[in-house]
Amino acid sequence: MPSTKLKRWSPMACLPVAALTPSGLLEMDVKDGEVELMRRGDMELRSDMADPMVPLSSDGSGAASTSGLKWIDRDDNLQVSLTTHRIVFFETDTSDNQRNARFLHLSHLHQVTSVAGGMMSAFSAPRLTLHSYMGDLLLIFRESGAAKDRDDLLKFLQRAMERKAWETQQRLQEKNRASQAIASRKVGVDAIITKSNLRHKEAARLTEDAFKGDAETLLREAAQLVKVIQKYATTLEKGELGEGEDTTRLSDMMENMGMTSALSRQNYRGGTSSSGVADDYTTTLARQLADFLRPRLKACGGLMTLTDIYCIYNRARGTNLISPEDLLDAAGCMKSLRLGMSERTFPSGVKVVQSDNFDDTRMAIRLKELAEEQLTVRTSSSANGDEGLTAMQVS
Repeated sequence: MPSTKLKRWSPMACLPVAALTPSGLLEMDVKDGEVELMRRGDMELRSDMADPMVPLSSDGSGAASTSGLKWIDRDDNLQVSLTTHRIVFFETDTSDNQRNARFLHLSHLHQVTSVAGGMMSAFSAPRLTLHSYMGDLLLIFRESGAAKDRDDLLKFLQRAMERKAWETQQRLQEKNRASQAIASRKVGVDAIITKSNLRHKEAARLTEDAFKGDAETLLREAAQLVKVIQKYATTLEKGELGEGEDTTRLSDMMENMGMTSALSRQNYRGGTSSSGVADDYTTTLARQLADFLRPRLKACGGLMTLTDIYCIYNRARGTNLISPEDLLDAAGCMKSLRLGMSERTFPSGVKVVQSDNFDDTRMAIRLKELAEEQLTVRTSSSANGDEGLTAMQVS
């Protein structure tokens, strides 16, 4: 995890910390129906205020002192992710490839404006001005196609601010209380049947609205749809729904709304990552793969072949499959990203992903320590003190 120590005083340091997975991906607030809308790289966040901003610690409280710290009014080389609830800014420490993420909640924005800038202006790059309750911030686009990226982000931002998805949980609780009030009037088997009927009616209504509505309708009902449709996700991933038109529509809808962790080149943009290892698609795929493999590597003795990984990972992704080349690229950059695992090729040519806890150097050290510990115990309990360890005992 990135260090929580305040390293610099810049706009990033003045925003709340966003929780990340062990591999550096954003932890979504799934219970509140948060989904990712778009992501862009090579962005700059700049303060548009005369006075310095107030830095925040990891717990959200104001920093006790800024003594000895120089105010820097901008952060560059950021990756920005927009969700239904917040704008998340990612930065990568080039020394160890550790990621840090801060966010600006959309409820703290009261207006977003688009400014193109002139040819001779210092602000000639396309940008958005985020008018927030903590002050004005500039979001500057540096990638090719920056003007389109700005317009796309502005469109998604305005829609998300109109929907106010963060208020959905309260509305859901009110609906649930009404349903529970009806069910509470029943007892015994009648109560169970009533609750089941209410649940199925609500699921049917949501599914019907989802398939006949547009994207706006889907996102407006995102919190409820996430819960309903994810029940079908397990069945979909097992292939029990077949290859019908409804199955394809369900899969596409889940991916487009961010209800799955799938990632595809077709809907992802991003240039070379700040670490210089690979493009943003590959590094993000590597982080997703690492989160997916972490518990499975422990169960498999610390390593898995790429063939097995390709099968189980694509099975988990449903219909949005990755190619063998994408898997090789993602596995190849795991070591440089320091994800706790890396690709290894044995002399036989077999390629595996191996946990760093089971590499040859660490295993040799652990075996040496174990052998010395066991020999000490055996020597102290042996009459002649000349007993050793067999290879079977070491293994």
